[in-house]
Amino acid sequence: MQIRKRFANDVVILYIVGNIDVNSAEFIEQTGRLLKDGTQKILCNFTNVNLVDYNGLSILVIAYKNAINQKGILKFCNIPPHIKELFKIARLDTVFDIYADEKNALQSFRLSTKVDKLLLRRRFKRIDINIPVRYKKGLSANTKLVKGKILNISGEGLFIHSKNTFPVSTQLYLEIEFGKKKELLTLMGAVIWLADKKLQPHAYPGMGISFINLDKKNQIKIIDFIDKNITRRSQV
Repeated sequence: MQIRKRFANDVVILYIVGNIDVNSAEFIEQTGRLLKDGTQKILCNFTNVNLVDYNGLSILVIAYKNAINQKGILKFCNIPPHIKELFKIARLDTVFDIYADEKNALQSFRLSTKVDKLLLRRRFKRIDINIPVRYKKGLSANTKLVKGKILNISGEGLFIHSKNTFPVSTQLYLEIEFGKKKELLTLMGAVIWLADKKLQPHAYPGMGISFINLDKKNQIKIIDFIDKNITRRSQV
């Protein structure tokens, strides 16, 4: 994979050439470096991307969430049809900010409001935790629940550390107990990436989950839980 960059006012455009796979950790490094240097608006042009495999999906998800957590915005444009279909299968088409072409993507940066950005950041605000979760594939009554640990969570999804992982796009039923009252939340999610032993040795084995059809009430409960715990930690 090769990356060429150019600036369009306050937006940096990354032109990616080749494959996005297990050897593409450079993408995380480059986007992270830009964010650290104060560039908050990043657009990735996929015109010359030949392939994105499941390891590549993990890399894109990590970079996307890193941008959100560092108050940045990461968008994608010119996605080839076969890669767009992969995003759809992995349900990342509802997570990533995708545009048909560079012109529309650049315009979207200008039209973004402060309110939109605040809501997006709050939704993607992520907290590191260590709480138990029980989960299983689908909703079949004949399938047993297995145990794992939630290492981090946001209003959009969570990461489960467990030896019991499932392939990308697998739908899971989740049971989580929150807060002092141990309120039980039952949720549905889909596996959108798997931890790579080389890229995330501290989290391996494990899987990133994106919530499916999360109702507003439960999302607010999760976001409030995150906000309260972040506040408490900042006061310590």
